[in-house]
Amino acid sequence: MLLYIHIPFCSSKCGYCAFNSFVDREGEIEAYVRALREDIRNSLRGNTQSITSIFFGGGTPNFLDSKYYDEIFESIYTNASVAKDCEISLECNVNLLNLAWCKDLLSLGANRLSVGIQSFDENKLAFLQREHKAKDIALNVEYAFSAGFKNVSCDLITNTPLDSKKIVEADITNALNLPISHISVYALSIDEGSRFALDSKRFSQDLESKDDFCFFARELLEKAGFYQYEVSNYAKDSKLGADSKPNGDSKQCKHNLGYWQGKEYIGCGAGAVGRLGNRRMKAYPQLVNYIKTPRKRLVEALSQRDLCMENIMLGLRCAMGVKMSVLEELFIDKVAMEKHIGFLLSGGKCHIRKEKSEDFLVANELFLSDEIALWLLARA
Repeated sequence: MLLYIHIPFCSSKCGYCAFNSFVDREGEIEAYVRALREDIRNSLRGNTQSITSIFFGGGTPNFLDSKYYDEIFESIYTNASVAKDCEISLECNVNLLNLAWCKDLLSLGANRLSVGIQSFDENKLAFLQREHKAKDIALNVEYAFSAGFKNVSCDLITNTPLDSKKIVEADITNALNLPISHISVYALSIDEGSRFALDSKRFSQDLESKDDFCFFARELLEKAGFYQYEVSNYAKDSKLGADSKPNGDSKQCKHNLGYWQGKEYIGCGAGAVGRLGNRRMKAYPQLVNYIKTPRKRLVEALSQRDLCMENIMLGLRCAMGVKMSVLEELFIDKVAMEKHIGFLLSGGKCHIRKEKSEDFLVANELFLSDEIALWLLARA
């Protein structure tokens, strides 16, 4: 079982951010943590499965003082069976990282940090409306390693109107100079609810025209030993072996892999989403409502077809692929399914990966996985 915990507080809102986050609400932190602890206790008490990964997202999780994490982790450990090899990740902003916080979180059991660097270019950081400066990145990220974290990831954003091959290469090179084991490279998207979506005049060029930077970034990363295991994610020395599984001490994000593989997950915190069986549940997103009724959930009933379609969309984005049994469940007409799969195979769009107990359909080009999935779903 996966556990997601949402920390919605931020010191500022980035222009591209459409996540559930709030600025200038420090006065509500204590009430929020009390509500969150109640939510965690209630959500975990009915769960009999071991927790294999915990992910703190936001917002900005390192906006919270470590004393609040003492309380949050106490609620988790008291009410759940946490696996010995549980991956415990927290998202972090560069400007709020410090050595004491990192040491405190490590002592509580956290073992992975995901740092929102986004770029090393000052103009690009200003465009993205990030708070930190490029000169502060190396020192602040080093705090994580000095504290003892062995698994640190960073996020980069590409395909902005300011990007060029020179800037992308500099961003990748500077990131690789840090002792990190995982890099996520996201193409800038203008999502509804973000400041950028309300101010489209900022963009003088069509963002779609710069998709080639994703290919360029992948080329640079794979030369450095970071291999693509999902459309936007690269892990150090994680190239798939002969058995098509990550080799050795993989630095792939276990929590996100769980989502992409269709595993169940519990979500706690304002606006957090969870899925148990065919029920998708969402907590109230607004702070005032969540603090009053942290146990309340908006429930969406999913059909088996919904689940299959979601598994196909997410599975094809990964190097592991999607189980053929999922496709067989979705397609009523098996002859038609074999025809469509055959078309993808003969056209070089996909291949079949075989395991002892299961075959998987794998996209040959992960950057085309969404198009392949939509093509399949339109014919199911």
